[in-house]
Amino acid sequence: MALKWSRWGDHLPVWVAWGATASTGQEPGDLLLMALPLLAALLVEGLRRDISGLHRWLEVGALLFFLGDLARGQGVLAVALHTLFLLAGLRLALPREITQRRQLLLISFLLFLATAIGTTDLLFLLWALLWAGVATMALLQQSWEASATLRRGASTPPPYARVPLWIAAALVFGIGFFVIMPRLSLGLRGGVAFGALRGMGQAGLGEQLDLSTGGPIEPNPEVALRIEPSPGTHSAANPQWAAGLELLRGITLESVRGLRWEPSDFTPPIRPYPAQTKWVRQADFLYTPSPHGILVLPTGVARWDPPELQVFRGPGSSLRWRFPRARTVPVTVFWSPQVAGTPEPQLYRQRLANLTRLEPEHEAARRASFRFAPGILPTPQLVLALETGLRGFAYTLDNPSGKAPNPLQDFLERSQAGHCEYFASAMALMLRARGIPARVVNGYRLGPWIPEGGYFRVSQNEAHSWVEYWSEGRWFTSDPTPTGSSLASTGVSNMGVLGRWLDTLRFRWDRYVVRFSDQDQLGGLSWLQTHLQGWEWKWKAPPRQLSFLLATLALAWALWRTRHLWRPVPEGPGRIRALAPLLARTRRTAPPLGGETARAWLLRLASLRPERHEALNRLAQAIDREAYGQERGEASSLARAEASAWRGWRPTSP
Repeated sequence: MALKWSRWGDHLPVWVAWGATASTGQEPGDLLLMALPLLAALLVEGLRRDISGLHRWLEVGALLFFLGDLARGQGVLAVALHTLFLLAGLRLALPREITQRRQLLLISFLLFLATAIGTTDLLFLLWALLWAGVATMALLQQSWEASATLRRGASTPPPYARVPLWIAAALVFGIGFFVIMPRLSLGLRGGVAFGALRGMGQAGLGEQLDLSTGGPIEPNPEVALRIEPSPGTHSAANPQWAAGLELLRGITLESVRGLRWEPSDFTPPIRPYPAQTKWVRQADFLYTPSPHGILVLPTGVARWDPPELQVFRGPGSSLRWRFPRARTVPVTVFWSPQVAGTPEPQLYRQRLANLTRLEPEHEAARRASFRFAPGILPTPQLVLALETGLRGFAYTLDNPSGKAPNPLQDFLERSQAGHCEYFASAMALMLRARGIPARVVNGYRLGPWIPEGGYFRVSQNEAHSWVEYWSEGRWFTSDPTPTGSSLASTGVSNMGVLGRWLDTLRFRWDRYVVRFSDQDQLGGLSWLQTHLQGWEWKWKAPPRQLSFLLATLALAWALWRTRHLWRPVPEGPGRIRALAPLLARTRRTAPPLGGETARAWLLRLASLRPERHEALNRLAQAIDREAYGQERGEASSLARAEASAWRGWRPTSP
């Protein structure tokens, strides 16, 4: 890298740190705030402006920015990131020597470290390798420039080609230490520091339902959980295995106030079914950390292992983590696809009144219930008639009724289009209008099967709302949303082969790197020990004569390849250690002759390359001074510089 480019190279580590920060899902406003100082520094560098006279004003401005950012109350980590990016931009814009350039590397390292503790994603590994590469190149450039001032002769570029080899070696050592060292857990997560919600209006599991918020629903491909079948089970070969997983319950909403559904204090906690042996299915539910900490489960859940999980019964008969989780948590879940409804034989008076409550805003639901099912029908037929009526509506994420004074009435009587929350809310209120206790349930639909990884992938795009109604001592499920209507089925989250492989890599990264435990470590070492102990040598040795011939050929080849080590060193330049690099470069084109002195050999090299005559003459003089004990060290540096000049040179004439 030339000196001109070296100054631009100082920008690379900081920009890579910014890219790593962006990969963790920061708010666009925060990313722009972090990038502005770096962009300003690029502008100053490109225009070659000297703003060193303004450094006092810039320092005062940085202090005021820090105080103002701190007053916004965004958290210490966010303020630290903003301030470090600002300081990096100032340092890049001002004149800098080797000390300031090293400070830039330290700032970029701190930025990268602050980002690294907030994510465990596979993509971040690529950013880590990239940052290690550019930081190594910057350090190599700085040390090479410092030593270049002590060398004479033609300047040579640093050996950048070796940087990938160094990074690969560090990666190999890191993998080795990762496998053999004890397991540690920090328990840090970026979402906690920067805020749990990255944007309103995105798809995802919610703890309530409010039709009056308005605005379209935006896709959200963040993974909520993965469901991995038990060993020996393949759902693609046995489609019936996934029966009972079509809807994954999260939280029930029994209280409605206007157009807002909320959990009720009257809702009893979920009662798992007794352990069954005939119809039970088993799978590992791998929950991704979330702000609400809700564990979604199949409707016919039997039990989960281990039973001593740190969970508590939350509002709306939900199960939640007692403590925030920083990593994916696996839970073995058992369920029965043969279970029809959730048993609850008795509803006391106060709760029954809450489950059949209607308000003036719900009059449109009463009218729609009699429009879809005008007669008095038994509960199953009534539910079917109401579902049929609603499934004639259109599914859309644009929320055409969200800005209306009464979104529910607008949905039922004008637009007849909306997302699952409108269908579920309308269905529950229509059932209540006919005297049937009903409630809304928030959870997920089952996501797509990923054949490359062998699991179901459930993202926030599969978040869904449906209805449960009470009849004959049980809660039954009703899903009035049109079949195939979801973010996944509308093409927003369809995954191609590349997307599935990338998700599989993320899953394996999480399983075998992020969640690699001491049990995994001991299991792997035990497997290795068992296979080494049971290993047998099954290859038959060749005949003795052939073995002797092969050994003789191998010894002859080794002696030939190392002949320069064991043959006697001739008198002349070969005995001068300082000339070893130059001898290695010229041994094929102009090796020393027997009895030839160092000066004679160097002058012969100068006759081959006249343009190197001056440099070779200086080297010959330095060799003479070092031989007579006048100076030390100069000959070695000149010989290395000259060796670089002879790299790859071939004679132009025979």
